[in-house]
Order: sequence, then C-alpha cells, then structure tokens
Amino acid sequence: MSPSVTHEYLIETESVGVRLDVFLAAQLNVSRGRAQKLVEAATVNDAPAKSSQLLKTNDRIFVTESAAPAEIVNPQSSIVNLPLPEVLYEDDDLMVLNKPRGVVIHAGAGETGATLVDILRANSRVLSGVGPAERSGIVHRLDKDTTGVIVVCKTDEAHWKLAADFAERRVQKNYLALVCGVPPKLGRVEAPIFRHPRDRKKMMVMREGRPSVTEYSLVRSWQKYALLDVDLLTGRTHQIRVHLSYINHPVVGDAVYGGYKRALETAPNQDVRKALQGLKGQALHAASLQFTHPITGETMQFEAPLPPDFNRVLEALDAE
Repeated sequence: MSPSVTHEYLIETESVGVRLDVFLAAQLNVSRGRAQKLVEAATVNDAPAKSSQLLKTNDRIFVTESAAPAEIVNPQSSIVNLPLPEVLYEDDDLMVLNKPRGVVIHAGAGETGATLVDILRANSRVLSGVGPAERSGIVHRLDKDTTGVIVVCKTDEAHWKLAADFAERRVQKNYLALVCGVPPKLGRVEAPIFRHPRDRKKMMVMREGRPSVTEYSLVRSWQKYALLDVDLLTGRTHQIRVHLSYINHPVVGDAVYGGYKRALETAPNQDVRKALQGLKGQALHAASLQFTHPITGETMQFEAPLPPDFNRVLEALDAE
C-alpha cells in the first residue's frame, strides 16, 4: 500500500473567497484536476468538502494524499557542477528562468538525479515552502526535454497566488514546436487526454480522458517540416506532444510520440539529418510567458531564445 500524508490547513484572511480546489492546487503544487480528486476525501470543518466551495476565515481543512518518497540529490555531490539556468528575471518574490534540456522540474515517479529544485537550492536560492519539499517553489512544469521560460516562487504568498492564476488559466504561455509535415496554417485540436493504460509514463487521446484543447498557427514551413506557434487552452501532461502526434504532425525529435524516427526518415539531406541527430530531445520550446506579478500586480512578459540544437536544425532546413 502506498504511504500517505494528511495535510491540515487553517484558513486566514488572504485565502478567504478562494475556491477549495484552487487553494489545494496551490498548496500542494498539483494540477487543478488532481486537487479536485483530493477534495473527494477532504473535509472542511469536519464536513464533506466540495471543489467549488469558497473558503471562509478559520475554515479548517484536512486532506490526505499519497506520498511517494522523493529522491533529493545531495547538493554537495553531483549537483555542485550543474550551473544555475539562465536567469531572465529575479526579485524578492520570484525568479524567471530559461530551462535547459535534460532538467527535471521536481522529483517524481521514474525520475532520478538532480532536479531544478535541487539545482536552485545548491545555488543558494530561497524557495517557497508551499507543498512537498521536493516541489518547493514550483507552480508549473515543463517536460524534462522541453526548454524555455519557467517561473519559480520564492515566497509562500507569491506561490499560492500565482498557482491560482495558473489554475484559473490567467497565465499566457506560448510554445514553438518544429513538427513533421506541414499542417494547415491555423488549427485547433480538441481531444481528451488520458494516461496510457499500459505505459504509465505516456499519455494518449482517449474518450475517457480530460478535456484538452490546443491551438496553433503556422510560423514557417519547409517541404517536410513546419514551425508552429502553439497556445495551450488547457494544461494536460504532454498535451502539445500528444495532440500534434494525434493529428499526424508529431514534434521533431520526440521519441515517445513518433517524431524522432519520422523526422530522420524524411530528412532531405545529410546536413539536416546530422542536425536532427544532434537534437537532445523534442524540438519544443516554451518561448514566452505572460502573467500578473502576484505581489506588485504588474504585467510581466518574458521570452527565451531557442536552444542551440533547435536553432541548428532550423539553420540546416533554411540551407537545403
């Protein structure tokens, strides 16, 4: 039986009027959907809870969740040689980073080694204390081999407010994806996503899944490939990769959802093939992020440059 942990919260003024599921998503650093599942076994003032109920002063919440043991790497060992990712912005409440490939955001099932949380701690960054220790400061995620803009919170107040904004879809995220084939100039993929029944690290489109919507526009195209600007209207695990594969335009370099093999098979020449072989993961980049600063109320917008291996593929395609 999986171990579990019970969390207790006493609602103070700053959380009054917040939906219970939004509050738990922020406190536990989980998705809104996961928070709603936890609500099913939660109580508020010893009474059964509802996701939509609004919190009041002095409400006492009890919620139990499974607690998978997290592997935190010793900062004095393998992390010591891992530099802090490029800092795009930093103040007393949060920091915005350009995440490189190969960095896991936080410890999870099947993941070992240094995480972004570990690296930040090893570089003497203070992180919020909301949620499990291995997820300190984390309010949203990028896949291990997806690059680009990510925001991390340093204070608890910033964390729960910004997490609520993510949960309520008040944050604008745009991605650049290089895909196999050339889709129509504008597209919308509306297909439910569910965890794969046999491969628990993989997602797929299934009728039983959670509603998921992705929109894209064509930025540039070549004979066998296209660069897309992608906008997420929902935030499911692997959503862009799953949806683009579903419409037969998998992300280049994505070995999980079919984009690695197909991209190599359709390479027009050796230079493009060599550049594709140099990709260290899927050609998917969180290019920009816009949000309201949780403390100052200022509109914040950030862009991150493409990683070198992604750029080399584009350059090779332009030269064909």
